[in-house]
Amino acid sequence: MTKKLTFLISAVLVFVSMNAMTRSGARGRDMMRHARFGINMAEKNLFPGPMLLKFKDEIGLTAEQIDKIEKMTELFREAAIRRQADIKVKGLKVSSYLKKERPDRKKMEVMIREIAGMRTDMQLDRMNYLLDLKDLLTAEQIEKIESFKKERRRSRMGQRKYLKERRRDRRPAQCPHD
Repeated sequence: MTKKLTFLISAVLVFVSMNAMTRSGARGRDMMRHARFGINMAEKNLFPGPMLLKFKDEIGLTAEQIDKIEKMTELFREAAIRRQADIKVKGLKVSSYLKKERPDRKKMEVMIREIAGMRTDMQLDRMNYLLDLKDLLTAEQIEKIESFKKERRRSRMGQRKYLKERRRDRRPAQCPHD
């Protein structure tokens, strides 16, 4: 009986959420896509610790900079792992709470908003980490990294063109009667 009730509640929740998504149209999805796009664009102008350490000799990082980058990266990763674990635990609590015969909608909303807030905090932590790393660098070091990134983009674009041409060459010839 409880399995059937749980299934019924889950089905209703899925239906309600799908219905809300279709009513809001693409507006909600577009808003999220634009938010992620903005974050991704900002991150393209920033440099994660492992990338900085990979090019440490080429950009001329000092021993002090290397030490700070390593410590900041370790602290960031540690905090990110903890936050991800907390989010998963909250998700499990939401799932188990849904199994109740009559879950309280207000309590469910609070729990889901907590998870969303935790995800937002994770994104903010990442942005702050990247900005802090950038603050450690000199203008010359930033220019050198930018040139490495441009070179990498160019080589990737060339690789894509090459693969596209190879795929086009492999296509079977079309019959003239089609």
